[in-house]
Amino acid sequence: MKVRFLYPAFLEYNSAIDYYNTQQIGLGEKFIKEIAQYLEIIKKYPQSFPIYTANTRKAVLSTFPYNIIYSIQEDEVVIFAVAHQHRFPDYWFSR
Repeated sequence: MKVRFLYPAFLEYNSAIDYYNTQQIGLGEKFIKEIAQYLEIIKKYPQSFPIYTANTRKAVLSTFPYNIIYSIQEDEVVIFAVAHQHRFPDYWFSR
């Protein structure tokens, strides 16, 4: 199954990488690796994470305070948000 980021989710992802890179050398890379691990799980087992809304599921990262909000649509997984767990919950609903 293929994974596609909505553009705002892609911007959030890159913004988080930039932030972690300013905090500590190598921390952005650790964030990238954790996201990649979760995306592999989502690609292989898209229904493995709990339902979040009627049309989405939520994968909660274990190391960083982020959630991957996604939807399963036919032959692809669409990432709606790479959302910080403590900032403006549910801001991404309009996507």
